[in-house]
Amino acid sequence: MADRNDILVQCTRCRNKHQQSERIALPSELGHSMVCPRCGCKNYYDMTPQVAWCWASGLIEMGSEEQVPEGGIIIARGPKAFLKGELLAAARHGWERDQLLVPGVPEAANQREAAEALDKFLAWRGKSNGRRGSNGVIYSQPGKPMGSTT
Repeated sequence: MADRNDILVQCTRCRNKHQQSERIALPSELGHSMVCPRCGCKNYYDMTPQVAWCWASGLIEMGSEEQVPEGGIIIARGPKAFLKGELLAAARHGWERDQLLVPGVPEAANQREAAEALDKFLAWRGKSNGRRGSNGVIYSQPGKPMGSTT
């Protein structure tokens, strides 16, 4: 039986979704390996639900639904294994390490221009919603954020 700390995982080979506790222990050179119950693959993706939110400055942060601070605008949802990679490919990179920004928002002259830049970014990325290559990452619709804490 799965405990509350058990996480949903997906096999990298056969794409079987299962709980981490369902993985099977097999002997190996280093003791034992936990493998997929269907195909025996050792590697998996962490499918824990995550959200990405941005600030008025354009800074993007990620975490669980409970971590979204007041004032953060939720821009995307998806599995932990794929959300960061999706944003790394789409967002603008800041000067600091691992700093992601919504393109156009930091350069905006006022809040209206910043909101237009955010809507443009969400419309562009929203085209991939529901497609196979999106790996379950869903962007909010322009002008209709998935939720905010304001």
